Amino acid sequence: MKKAGGRYEPLSVGTTTSMRMDRFTGGLLERYGVRAVIGKGGLSGESLKQFERHGGVYLAITGGAAALETTQIEAIEAVWWEDLMPECLWQFRVRGLGPLTVAMDSHGGNLYADVKAEARRRLEEILTRLEKRA
Repeated sequence: MKKAGGRYEPLSVGTTTSMRMDRFTGGLLERYGVRAVIGKGGLSGESLKQFERHGGVYLAITGGAAALETTQIEAIEAVWWEDLMPECLWQFRVRGLGPLTVAMDSHGGNLYADVKAEARRRLEEILTRLEKRA
């Protein structure tokens, strides 16, 4: 971010690893009415329970796409806790943000767990085939 004329301009805005903020998910959903969390890498099973309880979703954004994400910011509408820079809280107005994937949802769906389970299943299948060849 660059401050010019009392306003911030985005230079490069990328998403942090979500697990760092996992402990705040329940409070954001319950106290502030947040219904969508955008990040990368997923959140814990406890956060998934909070999405189910409050009707929220976790939207995964592509890691390493900061240049693209920055172009999708139309305006910086507010900033809180500036003294925590770069960890302060930003409110952006965006257009066409994404691509985003619903990775965790209010019905208990968890794309990360699904992919991990499928990878384990395939690994077992591959190991079984290799054992038969030996």
